Amino acid sequence: MMTINSACALYCIELIRCLLQEKEIPQLPDTVGLQELYDFAKLHNVEAMVFHALEQLELDNNNPVWQNWQNRAAMILTQSIVQLAERDMLFSALTEAGIQLLPVKGCWMKELYPDIDYRQMSDLDMLIPAEKAQEAQTVMTALGYTRDEYEEEINHSGYFKAPYTEVELHTSLLEEDKGYYSDVWQRVSPDASYPGLYRFSVEDEYIYYLLHLNKHLEGSGTGIRSILDSVVYRAAYPEMDREYLLIEVEKLQLGEALERIETLADCWFGSGVEVPERLQNMAEFILSAGSYGTLEHFSQNQLAQLEKKYKNPVIRALMYWVIRICRPRKEMARTYPVLNKVPVLLPFFWVYRALAKVVDRPAAVWHHIKLVFNKGKKHG
Repeated sequence: MMTINSACALYCIELIRCLLQEKEIPQLPDTVGLQELYDFAKLHNVEAMVFHALEQLELDNNNPVWQNWQNRAAMILTQSIVQLAERDMLFSALTEAGIQLLPVKGCWMKELYPDIDYRQMSDLDMLIPAEKAQEAQTVMTALGYTRDEYEEEINHSGYFKAPYTEVELHTSLLEEDKGYYSDVWQRVSPDASYPGLYRFSVEDEYIYYLLHLNKHLEGSGTGIRSILDSVVYRAAYPEMDREYLLIEVEKLQLGEALERIETLADCWFGSGVEVPERLQNMAEFILSAGSYGTLEHFSQNQLAQLEKKYKNPVIRALMYWVIRICRPRKEMARTYPVLNKVPVLLPFFWVYRALAKVVDRPAAVWHHIKLVFNKGKKHG
């Protein structure tokens, strides 16, 4: 895991805040190296924004780190152009095929930033009706996308098209079609641009952002870009109905999470005031996690949840591995389709999958075991 220099992290955050607020860009401190800053920005998927801020400082063009950063920024701009062109093409193709489409997260968030490359995104996320999944696969294949077997989850399928475009077609917004989003298609409105394209209300779109962000915070972690989205979104939609928002957030038991996320976002990217002591641990967690989190954070969060039920550290560690290995049949069937026809083989494939990981990646498995053991002792 990358060791984070707090001076580097705070300078990176300051650069982004000054860039978005169109303030004077502060000089690179002596305590922060350019390579170190680049690595941190890349870890959090904000290297394009930080690059545009640093451009105003007229850095040495002969510096190999800066040259590499310039090339990276050009690639991100190209990727952003391609992503948005593919997004619009998919909107047209999927809706013309009679498939209802609800784009979420970065699909719309990207447009709220001053420039299209400011808000980097790894993939395009869209919700489709579960019964349309096979038809959607036919359309995607015809458009040159290949289905990514490593991106198969309970509620979405991953697709890739070289060189840059990854798409996740979700059949539910949560892992199961139950609860808060069970009536999602009754809670959205048609978009005027394409028949069959739908949008959340401003408030509901923000609620889904919060729900998704909190899931990552409780899982492997997330980076500063996700926190920045809160400031950018609220600035774009100051007319949001806060009363409705707070009522819905309480239904999801996210009231405290909302307050913490927005307070941290305002400290970093709004007012610039110091993060309050009560949020210091959360801030450090996010700074060290990066955009996609870490295995360390995932195991730590999972063990913390299990500690509420199992006080004995040995039992807690065993339950951690039971949950990790004994995945639901529907999820396992994504990798082992035979389970759809012969579900009684599920325990066999649990063992097979676990042994395969030991054989394929022994060092990673051993690292994971030691990680859980050490975390388990700390939680004990």
